[in-house]
Amino acid sequence: MTHNKSKIFPFLITIIIIVIVIYLFANLEQTSISCSRKTTDDLGITIIENLETTLDGRNIDRLNLSKTIVLPEKYTKNDKYIDYIAYAIEKSYDYIGSDKVEINKLVDRVIVNIDVSDDETLILNNIQFRDEDDLSILINSNTKSSDVVTLKINDDYTQGELITRMKNKGYQCE
Repeated sequence: MTHNKSKIFPFLITIIIIVIVIYLFANLEQTSISCSRKTTDDLGITIIENLETTLDGRNIDRLNLSKTIVLPEKYTKNDKYIDYIAYAIEKSYDYIGSDKVEINKLVDRVIVNIDVSDDETLILNNIQFRDEDDLSILINSNTKSSDVVTLKINDDYTQGELITRMKNKGYQCE
């Protein structure tokens, strides 16, 4: 009789350990990192980027970007600049799909919200403005450029690596 009990005990311990491991994997929390950057150029145009990144283990699982472009009063006297900026940004994010990009136009700003979780790439810090007789927007879409930050779903980062990379590009992260 003691021989049967000695076989059951290791079996029960094994089952309990398997249940605990499955429970822990099922309840792992995804890491969320918030980074932001605010810049104002020589023309007085302010660009604010807020990025929420969700890491699943060592991979980027979701990117949520809010980009706000605030124009000084000089460029808000009529809607042409706001419309022009919104159109240029909309065209630059065509590759993502219109269902993942939301653009709102206000009197003095354009607000862009992007939420991606599939196999998409986001380019940050990629907008510049020039005023040579008229305002023009330059959007750098080169993912290999050292002037921009490129993040892609499923990129391999630990929390510390991602925060360090973003801080090195001028972002503040939490």
